[in-house]
Amino acid sequence: MLLVDYVRIIRRQVPGWRDILTAEDCALIDARIALDGWYPMDAFERLGLVVLRHVVAGETDAIRLWGRSQVQTALLALPELANPEDPRDSVMRFQNYLGSLFDFAVVTVLSVDDEATQLEVDYGMSSISEECATWQTIGFFEELLTASGGHQVASALQSRRWAGDEKTVVVLSWTSAMLSPVPFLARPRVLLVDDEVLVANGLARALAKVADVTIASSVASALGFLEHQEFDAVVSDFDMPGRNGLSLLAEVARRWPRLKRVLHSGAMPPEAQAALSSGVVHELIDKPAQRDVLIASLATPARTR
Repeated sequence: MLLVDYVRIIRRQVPGWRDILTAEDCALIDARIALDGWYPMDAFERLGLVVLRHVVAGETDAIRLWGRSQVQTALLALPELANPEDPRDSVMRFQNYLGSLFDFAVVTVLSVDDEATQLEVDYGMSSISEECATWQTIGFFEELLTASGGHQVASALQSRRWAGDEKTVVVLSWTSAMLSPVPFLARPRVLLVDDEVLVANGLARALAKVADVTIASSVASALGFLEHQEFDAVVSDFDMPGRNGLSLLAEVARRWPRLKRVLHSGAMPPEAQAALSSGVVHELIDKPAQRDVLIASLATPARTR
């Protein structure tokens, strides 16, 4: 299924791919990929590197979001991969499924309990390919755990294989009960502001079933949308060309105070906490946000002061 994704992405999003790939890989792209077929690992690696260079441009967040987006496709084809009420069982089911795709252990469950698991990731590829495959795997498991009833899913790298000879160990944790407020808005209208197009598109796809999402790539574009459309929430990255996202949310607080205002950033600025305390921003969420965390935030109306 992973190879099918690579082939589909290269066909659709890599112009002139025939000039980039070897004759062997061109033949692979032209052929029909069998879901139950067996393909060499170096083919996965070569095509994955094409996607890395020409589609996601090495962006870690985009790779992680891509991993998340693969879960729903996988579950449509193989719904038995996830137990909707037991994240622990889903972890074990997916490890068994990977054993049917690879002839060696690419992901090994070191430990698992009701609210945490440790995974060892080793695809046996080159350093850059291994790093990308690890982030893709992290994204996949984050979404799989969410789809299995886990909430507030968090992940961390305990050690990194690509930084040396150590193995890559990923620690994932979750809670078994939703801690966020009870949602009030059934389908919020969300303005998502981010100049990283791949990240924005990935988040929009993740929210598509529960929210109406409009994407703006700059503060100027966002203000244009706000002046002509109705929204319930604005989710903005901080670091963007020109004006930053915090200045946008401050203007939104003045001009459209009823809108929910969320700063979604991979590197929170020092002034973010003050903006939260003063009510300029309602929530600070680390990027890329877990789907259930973002949904809970957007579904709760803003509290004006």
